[in-house]
Amino acid sequence: MRRIFNTRLNFICVVLTIFNLHHVWSSENIYGETLEQCSHSGMALTGYTRDGYCTDINGDTGSHHICIDLSSTTGGNFCSVTGQSDWCSSSMTCHDGGGLCPVQDWCVCQWAFASYLQYAGGCDKIQDLVCEAINMQAALAYKSMAGITKYDNALRCIESRCGVSLSKTGTSALLAKAMNNKAGIVYASSLLIAASAVAFFTWNRTQQMQGKREHLVKSMTESYA
Repeated sequence: MRRIFNTRLNFICVVLTIFNLHHVWSSENIYGETLEQCSHSGMALTGYTRDGYCTDINGDTGSHHICIDLSSTTGGNFCSVTGQSDWCSSSMTCHDGGGLCPVQDWCVCQWAFASYLQYAGGCDKIQDLVCEAINMQAALAYKSMAGITKYDNALRCIESRCGVSLSKTGTSALLAKAMNNKAGIVYASSLLIAASAVAFFTWNRTQQMQGKREHLVKSMTESYA
């Protein structure tokens, strides 16, 4: 029984490790590095799934990939400029939990960011960006729409504010850069998947053998009864 329990435990640990790797390494920032948190202690918790990151998530049609410091006073208020209710000055669940904290560093929709830039009157008239927490997917999206002034300006603004060159790099090259660190992760994940498969089949085989032994003991007991 102990062997069966250990095999099950190993299988569960392997599966959880795969999901954990995906969570940690599934996103990169505009520098091609691991995406950093947008919100922090003392701020309201942001992110489409409220995990603190501007992660690329299936189902997030707004693509909340741009991290903005909504408390900064260097430019027009994001909410007022984009015509939204003033949630930018509100308080929500704290990053660390346990109460309400002011909205500060926040993951905003990349499409709304392009409109914000346009309505504010330029890159020098917007609030501060948190560059290390901006998802590479935003750059890829803007790059895929090259030729549309609104999105060209959004990409150039990120370049200017964050000191990174993106507009002169082809979409395929940006995608390759974003996926570069993931190649090793895919390989590692493949090994983990293989290991989990082996663990599962080992457990399944052990179960079958255990069942056969129990059936044999029962048959022998009945024959001598």
